Amino acid sequence: MATLASPRDPFLDCLKGFAIVTVVLGHTFQGATPDFDHYLPFRLVYSFHMPMFMFVSGMTASFSVSRRLNTELDFSSYADEIRSKALRLLLPFATWAIIQYYMAHPEGYDAATWLAHVIQFPDNGLWFLLELFQCSCLMVLVSIAVQYALGRRAARRPGETSNPTTLHVMLILVGLLAYVVMRLIPLSATFLPKLHFIYFFAGVVFQVLRPAGLPNSTRWIPYVIFVTLVPFWYRTETSPVALLFRYPGLADSLYRYLVAFAGTLAFIDLVRFFADQTTAFLTRPVAFVGKRSLDIYAIHFYFLAYFPPVIAPIAISLGVSFLLRTNFVTSWLCLGQKPLNIRRIGRKRLSEDSPARSGMRDEAIMISRE
Repeated sequence: MATLASPRDPFLDCLKGFAIVTVVLGHTFQGATPDFDHYLPFRLVYSFHMPMFMFVSGMTASFSVSRRLNTELDFSSYADEIRSKALRLLLPFATWAIIQYYMAHPEGYDAATWLAHVIQFPDNGLWFLLELFQCSCLMVLVSIAVQYALGRRAARRPGETSNPTTLHVMLILVGLLAYVVMRLIPLSATFLPKLHFIYFFAGVVFQVLRPAGLPNSTRWIPYVIFVTLVPFWYRTETSPVALLFRYPGLADSLYRYLVAFAGTLAFIDLVRFFADQTTAFLTRPVAFVGKRSLDIYAIHFYFLAYFPPVIAPIAISLGVSFLLRTNFVTSWLCLGQKPLNIRRIGRKRLSEDSPARSGMRDEAIMISRE
């Protein structure tokens, strides 16, 4: 398996930027009418936007997966990854649940019992953070199983050259087996990956196998499938398409997967076209939004009513994110991140913007090294 070049892929940042816009857009449509489940713009976005966000998260995770599967099994590195993910995702999940309690004051709860309630029923809080952590842990187990199997195979056949195809096939089989087992075992409502792990895992595999996107000969197929089927998608109702089949329950489940994957792949292809055809003047702001996508996800709910729609919640969320990131405590508790070093950023920009004349350039370098 080829190791990908850089964990900070500008295209993936751009993709995450557009992905979080669809999340804000979906929540905006949800508040546009009481009967939002039959509101066509809401149905168009909700048919794929959270599966797509999880798919993109898997694409991002593929860098660490690819890197580890090309090395020897090291449990300590996986433990470090889980600790990092817990800090990045679980701490903000708990923090924002407490913030929600003090802002909404739900009856019958104190802060501790409300946090326990949100953990038990994650839909009442930032469930995506909890699910993303759980999917990451599952992916760790899949990776360990693949590495262990590869190690056993290498021990039985010493001297045999590693075959990337074998690794890819084993990764796919182990991941699908994990998903099937997870679907068959009764699990509590707190365990969320039953909904979206298949998309997260598909994102990992897609980025590993097709980092440049779908082939030109097939890239049109997701568009056709999505445009054809999405008008009949409903969040809480069985699709009329599924009712045409003998087993409508099974047909509806497969139909939802098909629409979600088609919409996801079409969306990714559109963003790739945007990133390839537009200038850095347009892609850099979108990529910056992508770097702050989890911040926006956590914050934007409080500003959905502001005008103009979508733009204002995102802009205000970025402003609040900046303020939270400049303080050590709030940056860690609310965003799971190291605080911004404003002084260092200012010096870096001063150094980058210095004139090319040697004397002034040397002076700028000295300033940046103070």
